[in-house]
Amino acid sequence: MRYKNGLKIRAVRERKGMTLAELSMKAGISAPYLSDIERGNRRGSYATLVKIAEALGMPVEEIWEVA
Repeated sequence: MRYKNGLKIRAVRERKGMTLAELSMKAGISAPYLSDIERGNRRGSYATLVKIAEALGMPVEEIWEVA
């Protein structure tokens, strides 16, 4: 199963000119975990998506998708 949250996260991250390592550090999660989320292999918990959204400076509702 592929999750779409990651596509949104990657698009915003790239638009903001951030590397995966920069975003993972700013969000306080590991780069491999963030990579799995971006590739759609993991959905990520709501709490994790909140951290990512805050690190990207956007509301979590823009990336949260209930599967």
